[in-house]
Amino acid sequence: MVAATATRGSAPDRPEGPDFALSDLAGYAQCDLQGDPQRRIRGVASLASAAPDQVAFLANARLRGLLADCRAGAVVLAAADAPACPVDHLIHPSPHSAFARIAALFERHEPRPAGIHPSAVIAPDARIDASAHIGPQVWIGSRSVIGPGCVIGPGCTIGEDCTIGADCRLVARVSLVARVVLGERVLIHPGAVLGADGFGLARDGERWLKVPQLGGVRIGDDCEIGANTTI
Repeated sequence: MVAATATRGSAPDRPEGPDFALSDLAGYAQCDLQGDPQRRIRGVASLASAAPDQVAFLANARLRGLLADCRAGAVVLAAADAPACPVDHLIHPSPHSAFARIAALFERHEPRPAGIHPSAVIAPDARIDASAHIGPQVWIGSRSVIGPGCVIGPGCTIGEDCTIGADCRLVARVSLVARVVLGERVLIHPGAVLGADGFGLARDGERWLKVPQLGGVRIGDDCEIGANTTI
């Protein structure tokens, strides 16, 4: 086995695919490489199913027995598991996080052209950056701001006084009710609702009075919100 080492340090630049030399993956994920640095990798898979052009990972000791029959092009694992690995391997103290960085290189999003779909309804005083994509059946309310590089998917509703930072992606049917502020690079999956009224009632004799929900929701940078979440 040919041995090569990629030294961990400051995060390197993201390499460009669609396939990668194993040395590029080692450098990007800041792993120590033991194996052929020129091996071409075209995807990721599990330990049990990975092919010779794919990377797998081992982070759970209960799965260590799968290493013996592994056919992966390389396995991301901890140093303690390296002697038992029969194929090329990438050594990292946190194999799962290193694998996540590698797997992200193979994720492909269909590009969305900048512009506003003809079926979208947008308030006259809303501000939409020219580089944003506004999909079909989107509704955007007064005084809301959509930042550069945003993708607002089909059926999304953005109420009044919302601000969406740069490079956010609302996949589909996301509702920002009112006064919602998103940071940059926020990803929200279908069906999520942000800024709807919570449970707020006050007893007034024999009846209940609704307590007005006058605040808003603020989401920081680089957050991901799952499908059908309510905040």
